[in-house]
Amino acid sequence: MTECSRRAFLAAATGALAATAGCSRLPVVGDGGDGGVDYDAERLQGVADPTAVTVSASAYPGPIPDDRATRHYERGRELLDGVPRDPAVPNEVVAARLARDRERAAEPFADPPDGVSTLDDLDGWRYDRANAAEVRGAYEAATGDADPESMRERRAAVRDSLHAFRGDWAYRARSPLEAVLVHRRLELTVTRAGDAVVADRPFPADPKRAVSAVGSLAAAVEAARADAGDAAALRAAYREPSMPAHRSAVETAAVRLSAAVRATEARVYEYLDPAAGPENFQRDVADTPAESLFRRAKSGARTAVDSAESALDRGEHARAVTAAGRALVSLVAFEEVVAAIRDGEYGMPASADAVVASREAAVDAVASAESVEPRPLADVLAVRARSMLRNGDVDLAGHPEYDRGDEPTVEDIRSAAGHYALTAHAAAAVEPVARRVTAELRAAASGT
Repeated sequence: MTECSRRAFLAAATGALAATAGCSRLPVVGDGGDGGVDYDAERLQGVADPTAVTVSASAYPGPIPDDRATRHYERGRELLDGVPRDPAVPNEVVAARLARDRERAAEPFADPPDGVSTLDDLDGWRYDRANAAEVRGAYEAATGDADPESMRERRAAVRDSLHAFRGDWAYRARSPLEAVLVHRRLELTVTRAGDAVVADRPFPADPKRAVSAVGSLAAAVEAARADAGDAAALRAAYREPSMPAHRSAVETAAVRLSAAVRATEARVYEYLDPAAGPENFQRDVADTPAESLFRRAKSGARTAVDSAESALDRGEHARAVTAAGRALVSLVAFEEVVAAIRDGEYGMPASADAVVASREAAVDAVASAESVEPRPLADVLAVRARSMLRNGDVDLAGHPEYDRGDEPTVEDIRSAAGHYALTAHAAAAVEPVARRVTAELRAAASGT
């Protein structure tokens, strides 16, 4: 692609967003296979660093009460205290499994929480609490103490608390954008709790013969209780009486952004069609970065669109706003990918230097995207770019939790080049999408 005027723009029902200024081209050109290129695989392996890339969007502008982690810790200890280290159950296999599971579940509870700085930290304690409940439920099933009525009552109590929470949900915040950033996390927590109290299986007629099933049911109810409690505590810690309600503005922006997603999707629908593949281009892209790049960009766009539609259908309007933003990022990136492949780009890199340059361009693109204002929104929108950057580094260096033991192959290098290309395209879309999202929120808040 040789000119910036073709930078994909965001379509809306009434028009299109201005084109993005400043093209960032990657030095990955040419067709065919590796062409006999001898890549310095050791150098490439040393350049990549998957541990340096943080993928999750952790932006949350509200306080996180330390007492919630303490509550999860205390509840987990309470559950495990009811399970002996050497369970006395007739079935020796079950007894050994319970002892092993209890030991593993108890590991996180060796020490109490020492402060909680992120929602990810809180998620971890909630997960550990549910694991403890699973062991307790399995033990009670094995000893004949499992009580289906008690489980039904706990499930009903969670439903009641969620109903009360939703009935008092006005999306209060300091601004419409902050309402989205705060309440998207509350929506996620509440939805997760609501899903967990919908049993995916009936309570076993003979619990002693289905201890794992009972444990799984107990874990789901406990996780739902923990989620419901966290949602209430997080909202209470954030909300102030003087904060205005933004529910109407958030809902309106979600609907308008959904329309923008549909209109932008229509621009590339020919290539998003399930039957469309890299073989439809007027060039042979088999075994080149272009092939994997197209497939990844297409899959990411389709998934992002589905997620945005799902959030809106479920009435999760804050999540629908950010999900629509992410869908627009993926669609804009996909449109750019299609145009670039049409123009003959993304053949095999000419050298290891070209791969390194591609990675450097991707790293710079992510840094630029994360500096876009408003920064918290940019953090949410840049998730796709960060994920692709990390995947490219994993291609070259291996997963950080495992010892790769060998150097990257030509296939790995090809995959990495595609990942770095998609990183750059997704990162470039963050700024125009952020402008569109904030503009829709402002317009909705002002009633225009």
